[in-house]
Amino acid sequence: MDIRIYKTKKSIYDAFIELRSKKELRKITVRELCETALINKSTFYSYYEDIFDLEDKIESEVVENIINSITHPENMIDDPAKFYQDLLAAMTENHNAYIINTVFSGAQHPNLVEKISKSLNSVFFSFHPQLEQNRKFCIMLDYAIYGGYYAFEEDRTKSNPTELTNTIAEITDHMSKLMRTALSF
Repeated sequence: MDIRIYKTKKSIYDAFIELRSKKELRKITVRELCETALINKSTFYSYYEDIFDLEDKIESEVVENIINSITHPENMIDDPAKFYQDLLAAMTENHNAYIINTVFSGAQHPNLVEKISKSLNSVFFSFHPQLEQNRKFCIMLDYAIYGGYYAFEEDRTKSNPTELTNTIAEITDHMSKLMRTALSF
């Protein structure tokens, strides 16, 4: 990538995070973002359709970074404790936690688990494509992902991180046994 393009996109990203940390997405204007990033509007529009397109691309990048930090996503079935340790560690790492709390705040909050679920499904089914059309398995997989995520979100300020991760992993371990038994996996 051309260094000028990289610097421009980094400037837009930094300006967006700065503005997003102070206000809701729908209150950020392209003009305000461009002033903060020290670019003109035509430069912004050469990369993004609008503020919502920029938000979507940043959300996707954040989720991609989280998923890429999980060394063995297939562990969701084989070793759920290790899988959730990796996933929750990636989400709570200082830089990621700040970006997640900024980008996915307010009305954008549900986008995080939705994008994580889609990405994990894609990765998981790349290992087990034969299961993609099995509705029962897909329901259990979504339940494990969404349930683990929302349990984490609901309880993360009430429990210590290790206890929370271990509890979610234990529940997921029972789910994975159900999945393996139901599918002769």
